[in-house]
Amino acid sequence: MKFWVWLKPRGLDSLFESMLPKNIRSYYEFVEANVARRQKEEEVLKRSDAEEGRGRNDLFHYLFNATDELGNPGYNTDELYAEANLLIIAGSDTTATTLVGFWFYITRNLRVYEKLVKEIRTAFDRAEDIQVGTTLSSCNYLQACIDEVLRAAPAGVADLVREVLPGGLEIEGGRLPEGTQLGFGDPWTFRPERWIADSSTGVTPEDVARARSAFNPFTIGAGNCVGQKFAMEELLITVARTLWRMDARLVPGDNLGAGSSKLGWGSRDKNHIVLRDAWISIKDGPMVQFRKRVD
Repeated sequence: MKFWVWLKPRGLDSLFESMLPKNIRSYYEFVEANVARRQKEEEVLKRSDAEEGRGRNDLFHYLFNATDELGNPGYNTDELYAEANLLIIAGSDTTATTLVGFWFYITRNLRVYEKLVKEIRTAFDRAEDIQVGTTLSSCNYLQACIDEVLRAAPAGVADLVREVLPGGLEIEGGRLPEGTQLGFGDPWTFRPERWIADSSTGVTPEDVARARSAFNPFTIGAGNCVGQKFAMEELLITVARTLWRMDARLVPGDNLGAGSSKLGWGSRDKNHIVLRDAWISIKDGPMVQFRKRVD
């Protein structure tokens, strides 16, 4: 590893850059152009002594204006490129992956689909009314569906597993050896009801709390997602407005993105989407048909 790190500034970076696919190169040019534009905007604001709040006080604003303990700029241009690259991917690919997972599962589970559509169309009179607020927050089944997608198809494929510590663990007379990974009951069932305490479904508050304890789609700790609230609002509004306006169904016979007996262990169930981990999530499908809603 040390050898490859030593090679990076000695030609390895240049070699890899020359091998970049055209679409990746275009993406990097997009990032560089936007960073350059925002730098100019921030520099103009600095020179004009603009009052706080007159510019775009987004994340880039605070990165650009950050200083170290000596008052020097906290980030150079290359570091701003790196941060912008991360922010763009974190704010787009993750949401896209979750929407892919949503349409995959919702179109394969008619009971869930019909229950969700009924909740959305009962709660709102117009699609334009669907925005952040108490009514959207009251759509518990919509929230549960998004949570279930984040559980079944996390945007960050390398999930945070829970393992039994050295010495093992005993639960109600059962023994779990150290290293055992613990997660959810019936993990292969797409069941949004697991997130809502309801006596009619047999889900208790303790069941929900237990599920929540293993649920960290935005990671945890100091490095968790800074945009998680915005991401959830974006997902809720996108799904709700789409299903208020449109009926949806899976293209008959479509299996794009689904598990297959031809794939490896853990990827053979056709009722589950297959995501591949490449820092971002590589995904295919599903193919979904939409039409204007028919009541």
